[in-house]
Amino acid sequence: MSNIKNPQNNPLKNPAPVRPPGGSTTPKTVYVCSPFRPTAVSEADRDAEQRSNIERALNACRILAMMGIQPLAPHLYFTRFLKDELAAERAAGMQFGLSWLEQADELWVFGDTVSEGMAQEIAKAKELGKSVHTLSESRRVAELLVESLAQKYTLTGDGQQEMQPKAAESEQHNDER
Repeated sequence: MSNIKNPQNNPLKNPAPVRPPGGSTTPKTVYVCSPFRPTAVSEADRDAEQRSNIERALNACRILAMMGIQPLAPHLYFTRFLKDELAAERAAGMQFGLSWLEQADELWVFGDTVSEGMAQEIAKAKELGKSVHTLSESRRVAELLVESLAQKYTLTGDGQQEMQPKAAESEQHNDER
């Protein structure tokens, strides 16, 4: 029987409080940079691409949240009430998003496509001296989530949580990969 089915042993359901280095109780914030606007020609393809873009951003936010990082995804938020297809409302949404970027610790690019809006966000992050990380679709994002969970939790064969190995022991395991 899997440990995950027992909520008491499921690290995703009972995460330890996130405490960044330095004693602050404020979680790290990451600005989620991913495509929103579809570029496909046909209406059906545009609809499918739009759904895919939204799903990508939602997945990115979920992964970040599970890592204890506060995701900032203005393209998911502002498009709920501003119409992206209207130039003035899109411009307002972009300005609001860039103000969120000023507050973020880092910008993470999700996916292999960089849209016009994303290019503006990346340029602004660099101008602000923010770290910019590019993560390909599945491979790197999944690796980050697994690494984060492995750092926070080590489960024994009987489903009990054991203490995290010391840094030196962890490094030995990293060399074996």
